[in-house]
Amino acid sequence: MMLISLIFALAASGATEPKAFPPDADIRFDTVAARRHLEYLSSDAMRGRDTPSPELETAANYISNTFKRVGLEPINGSYDQPYDLERLDLALPSSLMLRRGTDSLLCEVKADFIPFEQTGEASFSNAPILFAGFGIVADEYQYNDYAGVDAKGTVIVILRGEPENDDTTRFRGKQNTRYSSLGDKLKTARSQGAIGVLVIDALRALRKPFVSGYPWPSIYPNLSRSTRPLQMPDTTLRLPALHVGGRVVNFLLDSVAEVVSLTRSIDSTLTPHSRMLPGARASFSIALAREIITVRNVAGVLRGSKYPDEYVVMGAHYDHVGVGKANAEGDSIFNGADDNGSGTTGLLLAAEALASSSERPARSVVFVAFSGEEKGLYGSKAYVRASPLPLSKCVAMTNMDMIGRCEFNKLSIGGNERCPDISRINAEENAALSAPFDLAYDIERYFFRSDQASFAMKRIPVIFYFTGEHKDYHKQGDEISKINMRDLVAITRLATRVTWRTAHLPRTTYVPAGFED
Repeated sequence: MMLISLIFALAASGATEPKAFPPDADIRFDTVAARRHLEYLSSDAMRGRDTPSPELETAANYISNTFKRVGLEPINGSYDQPYDLERLDLALPSSLMLRRGTDSLLCEVKADFIPFEQTGEASFSNAPILFAGFGIVADEYQYNDYAGVDAKGTVIVILRGEPENDDTTRFRGKQNTRYSSLGDKLKTARSQGAIGVLVIDALRALRKPFVSGYPWPSIYPNLSRSTRPLQMPDTTLRLPALHVGGRVVNFLLDSVAEVVSLTRSIDSTLTPHSRMLPGARASFSIALAREIITVRNVAGVLRGSKYPDEYVVMGAHYDHVGVGKANAEGDSIFNGADDNGSGTTGLLLAAEALASSSERPARSVVFVAFSGEEKGLYGSKAYVRASPLPLSKCVAMTNMDMIGRCEFNKLSIGGNERCPDISRINAEENAALSAPFDLAYDIERYFFRSDQASFAMKRIPVIFYFTGEHKDYHKQGDEISKINMRDLVAITRLATRVTWRTAHLPRTTYVPAGFED
């Protein structure tokens, strides 16, 4: 009965029974080819593959040439999939005026407020001000800072971070959840109808609140203009988002001691203390200077033998963080051998293995090297916003990010709770290896920090391979000499076998986890 049901499900889904992984693909995974790719991508000459940079373009050319050489087809006539980013600077003068009853405070940029890099621009006058705690709505934790208050048309004042409480079934003490991120808070504030956001530090002891925000070159003229932040051109209105300091805290909330009291109370009770601030009004004028920058993903397709219009994406980001201040050894280049030269190397190995095989998967496999991951998953976001192939035909996504530092045989798997079918396939394929990995399901806190998240937000089933953060993460020491090449290749082989099976099976299950769109 189970066999009959499986055959019926396969037929109904437009898929076929899985074929064994082709032996002539299996033999193509070798450390010699892996080292060749990684030595090129993580060399000093690549200068950390920053987005944007000439070296990022050089890496893109290497990847597209490899895709062409191994026999992948271009998509819509090209391996290049360009998209636009905006490079921003704060336009001056930008202003903030606060009123409370008959008193007023004319705030000074840099001394009293600095917009965050995620800020939008707007001008408005005399908007009411709402204190909204941490600015969090977390239904799964039974916590809502907006319960019982109306944020529509208000400027909200929120605390940085999230509550710290020993009840780990709700928040995680000092190991923050995704709700602590400013991006998530701004999305929530916009959904609640707020028109601007003032962020203050969550204070758990008496100290002076410092103003940080973003170091805009317009207010820090000694900084290079290359430090200007990047954003994706957004179809939705971004809220003005300002980090404010001690004078604003004292003006709106009476004292630093009051902020300490509020923070501690929310921490201990997990009860919001949101309220309108009587008589308080805010006037903003925040403007941005914009420059359009075009960067690219690189993509090639291996056409499926039976259902070529449906596809699985196999992806990895090829960018890193570029060049920075020299360390004690005089090294200023962040080579990014593990992050994510390793995943990009895996992608190139997988493309060559499957493309050189005498057999083809039932569905197509689209190999995508994403740029802009380090800046905010921009490449994968651009892909799902304007996919070169219909996104409705994408049945799954396999992502390899930092797979080069396997220790003690441990391999971490992300997405298992959201995508149990692919996780099961991965466990089966791993068990069939001559030297199985010890699979760990311990990286959900990283889930929204890598490119599979962009696909998950569209409810496309995903799996995420990761060998863990380490002391060289985003440092000059992330070099090829520290890469476990044997296991990098073995992880790639596992991920490719899982992709192969996924390309044959019925569409797999996606289980939303809270807030996916």
